[in-house]
Amino acid sequence: MNKIDTGSSLWMTTLASGSSGNSTLIGDSEGNHFLVDCGISCKRIIGGLEELSVSTESIKGIFITHEHIDHISGLMMMMKKYKIPVFASLGTLSEIARSKNFDNSYKKIMYKVDADRPFCLGDFKVNSFNIPHDAAEPMGFSFEKYDIKLSVCTDFGMVTDEIEDGLKGSNALVLEANHDERLLEAGRYPFNLKRRILGDLGHISNENSGKLIAKLWNEDMKQVFLGHLSDENNMPELALETVKCELFMEHKNYGEFTKLVVADRNGISEKAVLSASLQSDEKTAWADR
Repeated sequence: MNKIDTGSSLWMTTLASGSSGNSTLIGDSEGNHFLVDCGISCKRIIGGLEELSVSTESIKGIFITHEHIDHISGLMMMMKKYKIPVFASLGTLSEIARSKNFDNSYKKIMYKVDADRPFCLGDFKVNSFNIPHDAAEPMGFSFEKYDIKLSVCTDFGMVTDEIEDGLKGSNALVLEANHDERLLEAGRYPFNLKRRILGDLGHISNENSGKLIAKLWNEDMKQVFLGHLSDENNMPELALETVKCELFMEHKNYGEFTKLVVADRNGISEKAVLSASLQSDEKTAWADR
């Protein structure tokens, strides 16, 4: 029987999450780290890493979900200064390469990721899945090591089978809860922008985010970060209570097992830390395979 050191763990947090900028940090107890999106300035990213005592040398890869500015604004400087490998879909990489500050020398550290084709990066199994959004080829990502799965999925206008399959079994995740539909419809956004947000390639509402979490939920889901909240059309308390209500309707005991957190818009959120456990041969850690 393969066993895992019970001192081993994975963790995740957000350095920022909102309509103005997004970046998620994932790490393990051995000092390996990944960034998902660089939608805030390089200076802010480095400041967040320093606050968490994470060195840039320990960042093994940057994963980009899509090319919108609130997900890549700090990417060029991160590539220029630190030469960290970047992973994204071909469509996303192509759009990044069209950016005005792009240097062709960056291409040697950029790697194409194909949806639903898992690969190993160090001791991690990384998988990606397509998401419906008005970008070139957007993706969500999951990271697995030991018996733990961490996932990031924001910027999608509707729930698909691919999203459900990609997030299934997540022990912690960052999931979009972008807007309250009533606030959006009554707000000051122009009609075309409202239609875009509410469309199938837009953003998911608090209510639909809660329904998705309820569908995915089991006792091993330990923490959910509600991310990418709209500053104009949402409020942290409203997002939290809406998702709680959806979860409670399906799983009245969810609170005994799962913590819901609204990701900080402009700063570091609290960590979700998940410890590995002893496993049987039927559920062996990826790192031991």
